[in-house]
Amino acid sequence: MYMTTIERIIALASGLGWQVTTQKKKRYLVEFEFQQYTKMGQDFNFCAVMKGNDINSLIENIEEYYEGFDPDYEAYLWIGTDGHGKNGAPYHIKDIVSDMEEVETMIDKLCERLKTL
Repeated sequence: MYMTTIERIIALASGLGWQVTTQKKKRYLVEFEFQQYTKMGQDFNFCAVMKGNDINSLIENIEEYYEGFDPDYEAYLWIGTDGHGKNGAPYHIKDIVSDMEEVETMIDKLCERLKTL
């Protein structure tokens, strides 16, 4: 059975635990939203685009996002005024940072696996 590039990307990402939605933005531009819960239960998602049905453009976009991902900064966003996690984040700061480091690993793993398609 023939699978389109988009179907192959979704199948691979789903196998890694990601939920994937797509939206065609323009004729040759598809936006992917990747969503997954961390081990600590935080809902994490990010978007990346693929141009012209070229998986390499999607990989490059994910790599750019990965390179700019800062677990410390992301953890900071989840720390409340009382110095503990807010909005469903873990209570202790060290657990929030650990969770965001896990997210960084999840993004890297997705990117590396996409390179095998």
